[in-house]
Parts: sequence; structure tokens; C-alpha cells
Amino acid sequence: MSSVASAPAFSLADHDLLRAVLDVSLTGFIFFRPVFEPADPNDPAHQPELIDLAYVHLNPAAQRMLALPECPAESFLTLYPNAVETGIFAFHRATFLAGETASRYDVNYQHDGLDNYYQLASRRGGELLLVSFSDTADQPRTAVETALRESQAREMAARAEAETQRGELQRIFEQAPAAVAVMMGPRYVVEWANPAVCAMWGRTQAQAQGTPVFELLPEAAGQGFEELLDGVLATGVAHVAHELPSFIDRAGQRVTVYWNLVYNPLREPDGRVTGITVVATDVTEQVLARQQIQQLNAELASSIEQLRANNAKLEQKVADRTNALLTTLNQLERRGRDLAQALAAEQELGELKSRFVSMASHEFRTPLTVVLTSVELIEDYTTTAQQGQRLKHVQRIRGAVTNLNDILEEFLSVGRIEEGKVESHPANLDLPTLLAETAADVRALLKPGQTIDWQVQCPDPVRLDASLLRKILVNLLSNALKYSDDGAVVTVCATCLNNQLTLSVQDQGVGISEEDQEHLFERFFRARSVSTVQGTGLGLYIIARYLELMGGTIALHSVLEQGTTVTLTLPYENHPAD
Repeated sequence: MSSVASAPAFSLADHDLLRAVLDVSLTGFIFFRPVFEPADPNDPAHQPELIDLAYVHLNPAAQRMLALPECPAESFLTLYPNAVETGIFAFHRATFLAGETASRYDVNYQHDGLDNYYQLASRRGGELLLVSFSDTADQPRTAVETALRESQAREMAARAEAETQRGELQRIFEQAPAAVAVMMGPRYVVEWANPAVCAMWGRTQAQAQGTPVFELLPEAAGQGFEELLDGVLATGVAHVAHELPSFIDRAGQRVTVYWNLVYNPLREPDGRVTGITVVATDVTEQVLARQQIQQLNAELASSIEQLRANNAKLEQKVADRTNALLTTLNQLERRGRDLAQALAAEQELGELKSRFVSMASHEFRTPLTVVLTSVELIEDYTTTAQQGQRLKHVQRIRGAVTNLNDILEEFLSVGRIEEGKVESHPANLDLPTLLAETAADVRALLKPGQTIDWQVQCPDPVRLDASLLRKILVNLLSNALKYSDDGAVVTVCATCLNNQLTLSVQDQGVGISEEDQEHLFERFFRARSVSTVQGTGLGLYIIARYLELMGGTIALHSVLEQGTTVTLTLPYENHPAD
């Protein structure tokens, strides 16, 4: 943004009648002075472009509607950068450059702290641009505007949900044991490949990215893969292959590898197939093991026949041996599968134990230190005159014990959830009453000057599980108050429409980075922006599981140093009685 040159002060002193009209007008009036880019000394013929507008004067109505002074020091685009995207700046610029022709423009502006439908009219007067405007702040919302706002809110929620799902899908693909790759165009250029497929190819992701697959793996050419891929690209029909043999180079040697392959076409919105998704699983060990078993079985059958011919008396014994061997092989296969499952479970359990021990040792240390220190100090207060000091430390002990109890309750809640012991029991409830009781529950958590602003639009009873909803709301409010400074306002909005409860909690706290937002609903995860504040990292995980039980969804929007908004969506039914 180019800096705004200081403009001469605008004065209406010589125009008393005009000044009186502007002062009493309910319509907002703004006088702008255009700001041009610096002239190019090397190109005298170059016409500087109009790049911004400087404020010269705002009448009282404009000051009130925009919450600005009579002559703001900042430029128009500094205060309203979204005016470029919404077309308002282009409208002003075109009006000024067109001369004294008056123009009109209508816009629904929901950016930069404003949220209204504006009607604009402007006209150039000499070297100034006069803009008049009105808003709908004091008027009822029209049905069209209300529908538009609801549509925009749904679109934002859908985008957030889609982004969450996209990130979750990418993490799944990154961590999947199966090899997954995306190849584009007739040369099958690798657009994306997960670590598993890169390990199979013996290449890094950087080497694979942007390289045609048959240049990346020249030994794969001539083995029929080109024909399979060409067929999928030409017909748009997926191809599935089981135990497809191929020859690839591994550790300097060419070996036979068996694959289970799925080739899926990637389509553009117009239906054209422009790429292919490949999902491959290396089943070489299974195929070789089966072939070995088949060979052993064949050899065993041959031995049985030979033994039967030589000695009929040994037939039963040989048959028993055969059955025993088959049973042993089946048992070995089952044990192998059980061992693999147990190993995976043990690894996950070990990781959870490590994270739990690390978190618990850190979170328990502070309240236990408070208890120990307070007990030692109480021992020093032996006289009646020191009763005030004793009570102070008793209160600290009580707070520390309450903190420990809250931590343990979160651990127990996770255990009950994962054991399937928590169920949703919907019943008719009065939402305003529930919210009032919840406010009383968290009153002790309020820091000096903090307030909770309740905006509830649910006059009729709804059918939901009151206990789970109350726990969810207490958890959200606790986080909002904990991570906000003194004097902050936490806003709770609840609306009931079309058998759906939309509940949002907005704070003015430290915020969460986009990188950390991807992991917020994982067990024991804590954002780096709140690492200095006590917490278990289980709250949002528990909330998400409770919402899952109630058939609801959760969306989170946060900006560092600006705050966080958590929005819950819960379907419900209306019944006259339980």
C-alpha cells in the first residue's frame, strides 16, 4: 500500500448552509482526495495510476455509521482492504476518472469490522470525490439479506469442514501403509506420492514429485503397466489387479514383486479424465508364502502316495501327520496375524503411555508443589493471630486439589468414552436455563474484568442430552476464560432453527496457529501458544467424542493474538413430553 500524502485540511467554514445540511443529514457523506502512484522520471508520458483515497471530511452521520473521526489519518484502503475484492474501490476510482457523472453502487459489506448492506452514490467535484451512502443498521433485515447471511455462514462452515476433512485425508494417506500416488497427463507425471510408495520405488518424495513415472522407474516400462494406465485414461473405467507380478530394481538387484493395484481415474468438473490415482499394496511375502505352502503340500502329497504304496498300514499315520501339519500352519498364520496386531496395539499404547506420563508429571507437579509449600507454611503459623495466613494457604490447597480432581476427571472421562460406557440420553430441556446454570458453574473461573455475553435465540424446549451438552459448554467456556486476558469478553451465541442447534463460543484470547489447529482434537495435544498454561490436552478430544455420540459436529476458527471461535452444530427433535 502506497503511503497517503498529507492533504490540506478541508473546511466548510465558508459554506454555512452546506455545513448545516451535512451535519443534520441522516445520510453519510465523505469527501475523498485521490492518491496517485509516484510519477516515473524515466517515462514522462506515463500516466500515474490512482491507487488509494485520502479522507478529507466525514459528516456526523458517516462518522457514526463507520465509527471514524471527521478526518481519519489512515487511507481508505488501509482501513478497508477488502474494498478491492468487493469492487467498492473500483467503483470510486471509475467515478473519479469519469468526471462529474454521478454513479450508484449497492454492496453487502461484511469485512473489516463492518456488517451491513450499503447503497453508495458518488460524483467527482473538481479534485475531490463526494460519496454519499446509507446502511441498514437501523432497518429490519430483509428476507433476501437474511437468507444471504445464512447461506454465507453455511458456506464458511462447509469450507472449514471441507478443509478439516482434506487435512485429515492427507494425514491418512501420509500415514497409510499402502502405497498411494497421483499421476497426471498422458506422460503420467507424479503429482503426489506418499512415503510408502516412495519407499517401494527407492526414491525420495522430492525426486518423485514432477517426474514421469516411467522416467522415475525405467525398469517398469514394457511390463504392461503403460497399457493398463492408457486404458484407464482413455475409458475412465477403474482397473483392479490382484497379485500382479512385476520386475523392479531394489538394492542394485532386479527382483520380482507382486502387487494388488487399483487404478482410479481423476476427472475434471467437465468429466474429462486428466489423471490417475494409484493405490498399491506389496503382497510379495504373502504370494511367496502361499507358493511355498503349495509346494510343501505338493511334496507332502507325493510322500503320502509313496508311503501308501509301500505300506498301507502307515496311511492313517501319514494322514494324521498331514492334518497336524496343516493345523500347525494355520495356527502359525493366525499367530502371525495376532502378533502383528498385538505389536501395533503395543506401539500405540506405549506412545500413549509416554505422552500421558510426560503430561501427568508436568500437570501434577504444579498443584502438588502448591499443596506442599502451603502445608509447610501452615506449620509455621502456630498462633491464633495468624489464622488469616492459614486460611489463605488452605484456600490454595483447596484450589490445587480441585485442579488435580479436574485433571483426573478428564482422564476418567476419556477412559469411559473409549470403553463405550458413555451414551447419549436425549430429553426435553430449556436451553436458556441450561446456559444460565452453566454460567454459574464457571463464575469462579472469571479473571478480573472478564465477562460472558449470552445471546440465546431458542425460546422452545429442545430434545438433547443435557448432561453432555453442559459438560461440552463448561469445557469450552473454561478454555475461553483461561486463555483470555483480564477484562476480555467471551461471547456465547445459541440459535435454534430447523431442528438444529448452532452454538458458538468466541473469545479474545491468544489464538491458535493454523499448523496446530490440525492436531487440536488429538489426545494430549496442546497448542504451542498455550504451552505455558496448565492443561491436559484432552478437553477438545472429549468434546469431539461427546458430539459424535450426539450426532453433532464441531468447527474451529482461530487467529493468533486475536482469539478463537468454536462452533457446534447439533441436530435435535421437538417433543411435547419425554
